[in-house]
Amino acid sequence: MSPLKGPGSFWLPYYWRLILPVILVVSSSYSLFVRNWPAQWRQVSIPESHETLDAHKTHTDPAPNHGHSNITVNLVMATLLKDDISWAENIGIPNLNIIRYVSDDMEAEYRPPIPHKGREALIYLTYMHDFYDNLPDITIFSHADQSPWHLEHILNSSMIFALSHLDLDQVMRRQYFNLRVSWKNACPDWINTTEVEGDTVKEEQPYMYQAFSENFATNDVPEILAGPCCSQFAVTRDAIRRHPRSQYQLSMDWLIRTELEDYISGRIWEHLWPWLFRGEGVDCPVEWKSYCTMYHICFDSKSRNRLVGLEDERDELMLRTGFFDKLANFLGGMKAKKRLEEIDAIMAAELEKALEKGKSEAARTEILSDRL
Repeated sequence: MSPLKGPGSFWLPYYWRLILPVILVVSSSYSLFVRNWPAQWRQVSIPESHETLDAHKTHTDPAPNHGHSNITVNLVMATLLKDDISWAENIGIPNLNIIRYVSDDMEAEYRPPIPHKGREALIYLTYMHDFYDNLPDITIFSHADQSPWHLEHILNSSMIFALSHLDLDQVMRRQYFNLRVSWKNACPDWINTTEVEGDTVKEEQPYMYQAFSENFATNDVPEILAGPCCSQFAVTRDAIRRHPRSQYQLSMDWLIRTELEDYISGRIWEHLWPWLFRGEGVDCPVEWKSYCTMYHICFDSKSRNRLVGLEDERDELMLRTGFFDKLANFLGGMKAKKRLEEIDAIMAAELEKALEKGKSEAARTEILSDRL
């Protein structure tokens, strides 16, 4: 008869004598590893505050004021009830008016027609429809996170930093500007509306042709749609009013009625904003020129070349952050950690120099004249 496999069976202590040492070794190794692995490896970035560019030096200069104190600005935030958006109070834009839309609270003052549809797109379109006759000079559309994953390292991975440095006069000239600048997974030809096959990276692509046609009531659909992601942007009153209010109602209705998953319909609209506001399917301004023009972060050609290499190296190192990678290669991991710290220090110093250059209109003009 086989022994009973219960708490009192005789084989249980022997079983645990085999497995317990393995558990203890792994747990102890991980604990030791984590204690000796500073937080900067687990999430390496320039600190979030726009007043701090590296871990060793504090900058007390106030957020730049680019002389646009007379420009009226609304910050429209797409949020859930649980989100903490208190960080927005620290944005260095004079007289900023914050309007919080809450997707999952139908009692909120500002809310979409129905909850949990179309991600932030339904909220943005609802605002444009409802405020159509009462728009400020500029409206900035934002998610709830202060440090969204898609806001690049050069912008401190910080909405406070990015918006406090944004040149609103340039926004007025350009009419529409996507806050993220990077071309990664976006430019110059990301979405092909003629493709009908699925793609694990571009899941929305097979639906783009029909979605464009239905939202803009046309069969004249651009073949290529491209622009930096991810539905956080600044747009002027005039750009919103390129279309009649009925356009925003049409697109709201499309989002409400579509049978596409919320994730897909929201992704679709990420690619439609440039067309809505600029009438262009492709909006891919040169990255370093956008940083200089729009944020006054002006890298000279030498710094640009250096940063490209550092960004690539940093991305590769950041991929090697899993537990088993660290456990299997402790000594090599420590070397990688040290290199990451070196890269971040170099990038922080380059950012500091670029911000200093950006303070001078003459320096900005000289750098922007560079064709490389």
